[in-house]
Amino acid sequence: MTGRFVDNLIYSLKKEKHFQNLKYLDTAFGKIRLFDSGENKPVIINVPDAPNTIEHQSELIQELTKHFRVVCFEYPGVGFSYPNQKFNYSIQHGTDLIFQVMDILKINSASLIFSCSNGYYALNAAMVSSQKFKHIFISQTPSVNAIAEWTKKSIPNILKVPIIGQLSNKVLVKKLANIWYDVALPRDADYKSEFKSKASQSLNQGACFCLSSLVQGLNNEKHRKLILNNTNVSLIWGGKDFSHRKTSKESIKEHVPHCEIIEFEDCGHFPELENHQKFVKLVQERLS
Repeated sequence: MTGRFVDNLIYSLKKEKHFQNLKYLDTAFGKIRLFDSGENKPVIINVPDAPNTIEHQSELIQELTKHFRVVCFEYPGVGFSYPNQKFNYSIQHGTDLIFQVMDILKINSASLIFSCSNGYYALNAAMVSSQKFKHIFISQTPSVNAIAEWTKKSIPNILKVPIIGQLSNKVLVKKLANIWYDVALPRDADYKSEFKSKASQSLNQGACFCLSSLVQGLNNEKHRKLILNNTNVSLIWGGKDFSHRKTSKESIKEHVPHCEIIEFEDCGHFPELENHQKFVKLVQERLS
């Protein structure tokens, strides 16, 4: 059981927000906020890891668009993609949404840049239809078993309780976001305040950060069989992510035995954002 219907009710009452250079796609899981650079170039699809929003991805997007068509969208429960009653945060639904976005935008082939639990959506999509994906780039995505252990230790127990978790999440959302950045980013990072500021601004404007529903939705995925053999996968791991200090990055090889693992030693939970220039250089090298 999950209490995600609480989020559905709360956000069904909010009006759609409009932002310059961004649009919404109508999907089976609700309206998805999206950026699309639209050029006739190889496609990269990227998603923010909440409480990050598309605004947090701006420098990464700007650098990537020099070489690629970039599509960046927010999953339901993230930013201004308000969740509907159909999306249950499962790996299957996360995968289905990737294919829906590609179908709507008439994208036949892409590389994916996904992080943390979103990485399982990317891996499963490539397992379902490997010919559609040239390369999968994931960051801070250990094995499903490892993330389950991480969740036990790192997520407040109250958020794991249906209904109570969703209500607590809503009341404490700004505090949860700030605490997350404090433990996920390097302790001495001068850019921590910028991450917090962008998240605070988005939340003040009505953005969602449905952490409780995500945790409850992924709770049933602990025994999912996820084996990928035919797609190139690179895991970029931030070495100063305090939240994952005891998590084995090598555990991803339970799902991707051939996975390339690169550590960004000075980065935290968002290496693709914290050192976007180094990350984009890596992407270019792997896709050349």
